[in-house]
Amino acid sequence: MNITVCRDYLEIEGKPVFIYGGDLSYCRVPRRCWKERMLQMKAAGLNTVTVYSVWAYHQEKREVFDFKGERDLAAFVDTIAECGMYCIFRMGPFVHGEFRNGGLPQWIVDELGTTARTNDPEYLKYAEAYYMKLIEIVRTRQISAGGPVIIIQLENELGSAGCKGDDLPRGSESAEENAKHLLFYYDLVRKNGIDLPVLDINHIPDKEKYISPLVDTSGLYPVSCFCCDGDLPDFSAAWWEGHVRPKITIETGGGMFVRYYDTPPYRNTNSFQGPLVAPWIIEGSVGLHLAEGCSGVNLYIFCDGQNPDGCGESMLPAKNMNYQAPISVTGRFRDSYFSMKRIGWFLRSFGQELLKSAPDPDWAKVRCFGISHPGAGNSGDLFENYGTVRGDAQEKMSAEQIQSFARTTKGLNLSESNFLFLRNVSNSGSFWKRDVRVLVSPSRLACEVWQEYPKKTQLELPPQTSKIMPFFIRLAKGNFLEYSTAELLDRREFGGKTQIVLYESDEVMTETRLVLPSVENIRTVGNLLVLRESPNTVTLVARMERLPIIAETDDLRLVFVEKRYAEHLWDIGAGLAWSETPLSGSEKEISCLAENHDFCMEWMRETPPQLEDGLLDPQESWDPERSVYRISGSFALKVPEIRWKRTCSGDDILLSAEIEPEILNGLRDVVLTLHHDGKIGTAHFNGKLVSDHAYGKFFPWEIGLSEFAEQAGKLEIVCRGASRCEMETSVRAERILRFR
Repeated sequence: MNITVCRDYLEIEGKPVFIYGGDLSYCRVPRRCWKERMLQMKAAGLNTVTVYSVWAYHQEKREVFDFKGERDLAAFVDTIAECGMYCIFRMGPFVHGEFRNGGLPQWIVDELGTTARTNDPEYLKYAEAYYMKLIEIVRTRQISAGGPVIIIQLENELGSAGCKGDDLPRGSESAEENAKHLLFYYDLVRKNGIDLPVLDINHIPDKEKYISPLVDTSGLYPVSCFCCDGDLPDFSAAWWEGHVRPKITIETGGGMFVRYYDTPPYRNTNSFQGPLVAPWIIEGSVGLHLAEGCSGVNLYIFCDGQNPDGCGESMLPAKNMNYQAPISVTGRFRDSYFSMKRIGWFLRSFGQELLKSAPDPDWAKVRCFGISHPGAGNSGDLFENYGTVRGDAQEKMSAEQIQSFARTTKGLNLSESNFLFLRNVSNSGSFWKRDVRVLVSPSRLACEVWQEYPKKTQLELPPQTSKIMPFFIRLAKGNFLEYSTAELLDRREFGGKTQIVLYESDEVMTETRLVLPSVENIRTVGNLLVLRESPNTVTLVARMERLPIIAETDDLRLVFVEKRYAEHLWDIGAGLAWSETPLSGSEKEISCLAENHDFCMEWMRETPPQLEDGLLDPQESWDPERSVYRISGSFALKVPEIRWKRTCSGDDILLSAEIEPEILNGLRDVVLTLHHDGKIGTAHFNGKLVSDHAYGKFFPWEIGLSEFAEQAGKLEIVCRGASRCEMETSVRAERILRFR
């Protein structure tokens, strides 16, 4: 296999590929969980795992390297390949990554001081020895050798960032010296057989003179502990208009850590404990990158974890790397996971169309003419504008500009693939946007003919929502989507037809117009208004319901689902199934990662299966109109009883209990979820720190017993400065459903 850096995107084996990745730290997540986390990422539509190699984790002592067991970085990369994903390998040696000394071994810092991370010959000698270990791993695992590694990164933020609190320098004061330092690593990898593109995030001018092929990069932290306030920037075509190579945002904030040693407190955060990151802000960040022409987005970080002893940055909590990431430290999904999943599924089905389009800031004008809520801006006159034509009334109405940006493909109307990005998101809050009107110019080849969308219904944007509105998408041969106010989620084959899944909130009406070979033979299930406007044009109007709404033609099967339903769809073999319990597997065996006693699944398939075992009191039914098999029942899940002793000491609340290893029998994990209003929480097992928490009442604290309860011992939890501390106990267990 091979990878090619084109001007606008990357090609793998000659095909454009959108890189949708997330950071997963092999040294913060135990080896037994590597594959589980990767498959969870893949289930969200991610195709790439990004990983920092941490020098301090592999060389705690001079001349002694350790790449075995939990530190087996080669096995980590092999697991990425096993999961069918790509890898972006960030080699360092300085990585930052919220590691002590930016990942440099403490003995290096003690010995070399400020000459570490410079062109000092002694430092380069140590760095070269470490790099040769990494080169040995990457060389046989790069994509040209059949492996998963598609891109490497050398150093990290050289010349622009050090390691605050650990007094590690930014590099040299001289840009020329920093360039020389970077070229040292570049020459090492090239002369030792690594031919991969380089993604560079270092502050080096004219780097393209030295490094090839090069991939541009950037990042975005709309909510940050590095500044007082944060919000999403305006859409811009500035980078695209001057770009010569593709860009992957290597650090789009998938959350933000807490820095509880900083003072004074940050505004717009939860006191001194750090900023909270809402899922709609993360979704808005990714949408911004997509709109502006990025060919890849990487979320830093995607999976929370725990620092190896002594490896955490000194200004952060000692144990837990709680980044508010989409996947928590115990493997649970946060709300941001499902936001990222909707985008991921869209990209894996329509990413090639997106990559072949270009940012076009002038393609659409989007304005809102409605009021945000009943009574707002109302004159009180019920008959205002009565008797006036629509155009005159529109001129009298005040219009609000909606944040929007388009990506378009140049061509005739129905051969284009255009995407309009709409945004109603802000850290300071947002209101309903009603009666939103989109004016677009479908083609610039002949004349400017502006069209207004939607044509039958009113487009609305609920508070804190982003939307990707599709135009002129080829769905199947001779079948086109002219536009839809619902969003595209998935495209796959179903019963010899092309199945398209679209979604929207059940709070708003949707409008979808299709251009088909014929509109005569359309079969529908559910509340769907079908407006045949010509022999080849049909408009479908619907409000999403609890069950999927279906529209079928000879070639197409359109499935309209509610937004929350879309977030809980899972791949089962070549098909789809809905469940609030995460699912994976094949048509014969489905793995359910259960946390609840009760279970329900709706499986889209051509024929009904028959359950063999795996569920108590199963209730099965078949919906032939929707081709949906429904099954419900229960799992034998029992939450173990833990006898807690609760005491108070001054302003602190103390909880303690004896934990036996049998508590995990038949379970993947027992999870404690604590809600407290203290400043800092710590948990020790047999005297050793196993978890800490600095978000107080603003974010729940999760403790997974599987991390340490392989032996009996005493668990002691302290919530400092707390007036309350409430605890919930739950279990996570894998259950297998078998069918014939």
